[in-house]
Amino acid sequence: MPRAAHLDSERLWIALVLSLLTASIVLLIALANADPWRALNGLFEGAFGDRYAITETLVQAVPLALVALGVAPALRAGVFPVGSEGQLAIGAVTATATVLSIRGAPASVALPAGCIAGILGGAAWAFLPALLRAWLRVNEILSTLLMNYHAANLTLWLLRTVLSTTDAVATPRSDRLPVEALIPKLVDGTRLHWGALAVVLGAGALVYWIRSVRGLGYDVFATHRDLASRMGVREAAAVFNTMLVSGAAAGLAGWAQVAGLQGTLYPSVAGGLGFTGVLVALLGGLSPLGILVASLIMAVLTTGSDGLQTDTGVPASIAVVAQALLLSGAALVFAARQRRGRRTVPDRDVEQGGDPR
Repeated sequence: MPRAAHLDSERLWIALVLSLLTASIVLLIALANADPWRALNGLFEGAFGDRYAITETLVQAVPLALVALGVAPALRAGVFPVGSEGQLAIGAVTATATVLSIRGAPASVALPAGCIAGILGGAAWAFLPALLRAWLRVNEILSTLLMNYHAANLTLWLLRTVLSTTDAVATPRSDRLPVEALIPKLVDGTRLHWGALAVVLGAGALVYWIRSVRGLGYDVFATHRDLASRMGVREAAAVFNTMLVSGAAAGLAGWAQVAGLQGTLYPSVAGGLGFTGVLVALLGGLSPLGILVASLIMAVLTTGSDGLQTDTGVPASIAVVAQALLLSGAALVFAARQRRGRRTVPDRDVEQGGDPR
């Protein structure tokens, strides 16, 4: 696809998503018998009203964007892993365990050690489902969902045993991470940390991947396996590599949640971020710009809901319903676009010497 056409497609997708968002919110507010303009103003103020609100919105968007950017190559290749929830939790566990095992290490050691451990932990948790899908053709949706449950139970067991804090607490958690292992704040007085730069790097990496020959081959693999094979893309490699990248990105998000925000490991460290991140990737049309916009939209609905409730009395939970409507609509449009893509047959052009792009 020419670059100009690709950019036009991205813009149309973003415009559609924003239209769905606005329509969903206005509809729900009208059903709640509230003033739509006042409600939208409250939503905006809650998300962008002051410096702290803005940074909190960005904080909410960071893990969603990391998960979505990581899972996008797999989804573009027609592989549908939904194990980011468990991979995020295991990434947080391995990062926490690594950092606590090297107490006293300087920040120059503790920070990269925690980051690498989180990435490897998430990738390791994706390894078995990737292996099963690539070589035994076990459905990746089923296997990754099961791994999510195992990850939740393993995290809880570890927090009650080897990773349990020495303090007397009602909720299982780990000891606090050493100060040297915490990600420094990007904006003083807020929770926004330097880990947010990983989103920028991840978006840049996805742009490079999409524009590369190998990335094109993986995109073709989603709808034309034979053509992708002639381009040098092997099915096992496409499945295995993209699922490992997805797990690594989720593990990175887990490290960022522990070292950047909480400072300690809780059983609820994932908190639905993995599942929502996969949906954000679909909502963003699997493009870097779309994913960044979609993650910001979902964050706005989360942080702005409190301002919405304060200004209008509409329950903050209406934001969750708006998210569901938005994601459902976007998923239907995305599925329709994928079906149209499958009806195109570029093989004829390739066989006649044309450029598959």
